[in-house]
Amino acid sequence: MVPGGEESLYGEELSPGALVGGWVVEQLHYQGPVSILYRARELRTGAPTALKVMRSLFTETSTALRRFRREADTLQRLRHPHIVEVLGYGELADGRPFIAMEWLEGKDLAAELATKGPLSASEALEVLEQVGAALRAAHEAGVVHRDLKVQNVMRLPGGPEPRVKLVDFGVAKGLSPEAPGASTLTQTGAVLGTPLSMAPEQIRGEVPDPRTDLYAMGVLLFQLLTGQPPFQGATSHEVEEQHLHAPPPRVSERAPVPAALDGVVHRCLQKRREERYADVDELLEDLRRAVRGGQGPARVGRAVALYAEAHVDGEPDATSLEQLDLVLERAGAVARVAGLELKVDGAGCLLAAAPLPEDVAGEHSARARVLTAALDLLEYAGALTPLRRVRLSLTVHVDAAPAPRELAGPTPSEPGGLLWLPGWAAHSGHGLAATGAAVHGLEADFRVEPGGAAGLARVTGRR
Repeated sequence: MVPGGEESLYGEELSPGALVGGWVVEQLHYQGPVSILYRARELRTGAPTALKVMRSLFTETSTALRRFRREADTLQRLRHPHIVEVLGYGELADGRPFIAMEWLEGKDLAAELATKGPLSASEALEVLEQVGAALRAAHEAGVVHRDLKVQNVMRLPGGPEPRVKLVDFGVAKGLSPEAPGASTLTQTGAVLGTPLSMAPEQIRGEVPDPRTDLYAMGVLLFQLLTGQPPFQGATSHEVEEQHLHAPPPRVSERAPVPAALDGVVHRCLQKRREERYADVDELLEDLRRAVRGGQGPARVGRAVALYAEAHVDGEPDATSLEQLDLVLERAGAVARVAGLELKVDGAGCLLAAAPLPEDVAGEHSARARVLTAALDLLEYAGALTPLRRVRLSLTVHVDAAPAPRELAGPTPSEPGGLLWLPGWAAHSGHGLAATGAAVHGLEADFRVEPGGAAGLARVTGRR
């Protein structure tokens, strides 16, 4: 054994039984050009784990090292039910970095297409709803994936409907310097991504934005429905030339699908990003209409939630406990005034939620009202407990609106959605935090400081 508890490694591959951090290697799973993927298990729980280790050749390149570490940091911040979960990361004794991720049983969509053939329009819609939810979370956190393709979408077993997770954020790019994954690792003109699904601006080496991922969603949709990507060639250069200049083929000419899907794919694959969909929600709205023939909701409604948690700092006494009760009582009243309905009212915490208006102005106003109410609640708590023996943590989040039966029932035990608190209510200490979806478009009205715990932003006041 070498210092740090890791087994001495001979050669490029880790041997079964090699100890890496809190995980022990079981077997080699896949050899990629930059990294090797192993199946491992966590020592403490015995849970299966995917262990991604960079090849030693690339450890001599500082850019490759930073990009690998950036992927780990990005994934750890992007906590979402349709994004692979990072369990930890670090370095081997010889300096090679590793990422430990949840082990996903199943196979990627490329393997599924190869064995089962193309999906139906409704099956493709189910997949893109989940991929879109993952990309929406990434975009709201300021991250562009830049390498969305069938190999990076894992199909998980179980259940009658497709359940997928997005993996491999190795070339993800931050939209702002404060965003997870942001860096200057890619010099101007550098091309990252996979030629079969790269947007024209990627091929030209231009700065990506969320519409770059929407182009890849169009490629993914075409491939799921037909079994083949829209553009193919004998060389990467031929494929890139088609992405840059060739008109996209019609899906309905290659698969028995509604002709309305031609328009969705055509708009996704526009050469100029300004002519594509503005965001994931607009794309999915058109896709639902195309698949369902105009039936069903045009847009998934969204809802806002406020989670409040109060606790006494130090040994509680009669005064501090009375103050805690007053703070929580005020929190419930403030939530109701802001238009929210109490979902959970427990010992030391509460959760309140309400649907958001469909129009943009009304939706912005409703979110601003909840954030303002939360700031007022903090001011009240500060005046009531000037020594801050009672600490109040507030988190505001926006997500797809739960069904009425979900709002009326108990809090969910399965991950995902507005009511799944472990996915977003990770704030601690005294103050107000908000997810990117909650503060998006309101930065001019509120003082927002990025970089909080679990990707949350701190909201410190109104401007």
